[in-house]
Amino acid sequence: MIPKAVKPRSRPLARCLLAVWLVLPAITAPAAPEPSPLAVAEQAAFQAAADRVAPSIVRIEPTGISKARLKQAAEVTPATGPSTGLVVAAEGWVLTTAFAVPADTGEAVIILPPASGGDSGGPLVRLVGRVVGRDTNRGLVLLKCDPPRPLPVPEWVDRSELAPGQWAIAAGRVWSATRPSLAVGVLSAVDRAWGRAVQTDAAISPANYGGPLLDIRGRVIGIIAPLPADTAGMNSGTELYDSGIGFAVPISDLLPLLPRLQAGEELSAGLLGIGYDATDAINGSPEIKTVRAESPAAAAGLQSGDRIVAIDGRSVERIADVRHALTPRLAGDAINLVVRRGKDKATEVTVTATLVDRLPPWRRTMLGLVPVRREFRARDRTASPEPAVVNWVWPESPAAKAGLKPGDTITAAAAATGAAEPEMRPVASTADLAGLLGGLAADSEVLLTIDRDDAERQFQVATMALPPEPPADVPTIAPVDEQPPATVLKLEAPELPEPAWAIVPAIEDGPPLGVLVSFDEPEGPLAAEAITSRVAAWRDAVTRYRVAVVFIGSADPARWSRADLDGVGRSLEVLRSRRRLDPTRIGFAGRGAGGTFAWLAADRFSPVVRGVALIDAALPRRATIEDAAPDRFRWVLFGSSSSTEPDPAAVRRQAADRERLSKAGITAGDLPALDSDAARAAALCRWVEALGVL
Repeated sequence: MIPKAVKPRSRPLARCLLAVWLVLPAITAPAAPEPSPLAVAEQAAFQAAADRVAPSIVRIEPTGISKARLKQAAEVTPATGPSTGLVVAAEGWVLTTAFAVPADTGEAVIILPPASGGDSGGPLVRLVGRVVGRDTNRGLVLLKCDPPRPLPVPEWVDRSELAPGQWAIAAGRVWSATRPSLAVGVLSAVDRAWGRAVQTDAAISPANYGGPLLDIRGRVIGIIAPLPADTAGMNSGTELYDSGIGFAVPISDLLPLLPRLQAGEELSAGLLGIGYDATDAINGSPEIKTVRAESPAAAAGLQSGDRIVAIDGRSVERIADVRHALTPRLAGDAINLVVRRGKDKATEVTVTATLVDRLPPWRRTMLGLVPVRREFRARDRTASPEPAVVNWVWPESPAAKAGLKPGDTITAAAAATGAAEPEMRPVASTADLAGLLGGLAADSEVLLTIDRDDAERQFQVATMALPPEPPADVPTIAPVDEQPPATVLKLEAPELPEPAWAIVPAIEDGPPLGVLVSFDEPEGPLAAEAITSRVAAWRDAVTRYRVAVVFIGSADPARWSRADLDGVGRSLEVLRSRRRLDPTRIGFAGRGAGGTFAWLAADRFSPVVRGVALIDAALPRRATIEDAAPDRFRWVLFGSSSSTEPDPAAVRRQAADRERLSKAGITAGDLPALDSDAARAAALCRWVEALGVL
């Protein structure tokens, strides 16, 4: 039965009854229990800790004005939000973070708390803080102001007193200029961010950056900073905002650096100049693969094949151990390394290296040997390595002039450094030889021991800079007339709503496949008919040079997006599950907007991608081009799909791109002018084969 509507005159009564019903629980509810003595004591301890350090916590505001007006600090209006700083010396020295004072900023406004540190202690004082020193390794900045009175300096905690589980209080001065804000947690770990920081679960936010992390007695554990968690893909540090994971640089690590910062130094991370022979960048064995020419490692006498066993007396078992030992160190620091070398790693050698802030520019060099292809698979230390066998020799290269031939097996190698008899390193695989050559500059002499026709011979070959264009004459890997036509694969996977397609050699047996991932103008998901129409152009080149050509569609028919990158990686995984692939011969190519996207995709999958071909395309305008390195190299080719004269603006843009690439040590050349899709396909597949040159 539906009740009748309440008449208008009954509404006041209904409202009264509703009000009584709402208030009644509050009247009848029991009083809240008194907090426990322990809770009261904890609260008092937190407040006492904060009060103890509050006079040393300052507020940092960006200037947002020119240096000429900065003297009028009282009129400064912050350009962005405020942050926090900590007094580290009474004469006006304040530490904060680069989050508050970026690299292009020379000053900031420092707001001192009232003299007593309380709500009613007196007026706030605004001062100009000049940037004097920076520690770019930890993201810290030292400011100097001229206070009207000596500033209070807090008490420090030595790193040796820190242990996981103890109280940790994060303090900042943003929400109120007169009282610090607090976040309470525990110390989660004491050796994080590769040895640069301690970790806490206190709620760290930008308001705390630059402020102190305190113990329960109000002593400073460290300076809160947004350090990166790169193993989780977080490289800026700010991604951990309010996540329950926060970092603080131990103050006992910073105090010895304070005189250098006060002297105006910019402290940078120290670089050694080595690369590793491991697929696991964390748990892999710390065996050196490459030693950069003119690096601290080379000057100290480290060699490709050395295994690091100790750094400054600290035992090393994994690559992660090396990173923990090196990352906190700064340019100019000297380190002692113990390595084992030789065939059985039986010889122990101790060396001293002085770290630098920047390594000399690296450019790809070669001997001109193109080895037999090897399969793309996870490194199996128990499997017998496949020997380094020469498949073909680059025309007019140092290897060709020295007389090396296809079929030669390289069994040992050494860089001739001026010693009468350099120690020959056994070469068990192509990777061993690549490691030795990867760090050498042009015109370096290399000794090779070659097994030819069951006889051992020795050659001396000089390295040369990688030529910008691949050779026009690249030997055929599989004759077309002996092979069935190439076939089409649909790269399906449950997590790929719109699968990619690949044109591959029909015969699976034989050398592993090179890979060319092709991006065209965006057109949406690719239908089978679109791939079928491309087979004729690619059929012979795919078979002749044993290259798998992968065609990727765009989710949006109007544009490429970063969401398409996930499909690229998954498509390559599907291809690898169905065909044997060679990791040294993977290139990306694109036309028009697809060319620009090919560069972004190569960035995403670096260092897997060895080359990028840009056809009727340019580099992204805002792309950051990282300097080339032995483990991060990219060979770039520019090309055109038209035989007409290019637009002058495009020519100027390409010239600017080449200059940017050259400054980064990246080799850039040209695809030959071609008049057909089939000829262009053949040139790209020859280039993929040439990517494997050593």
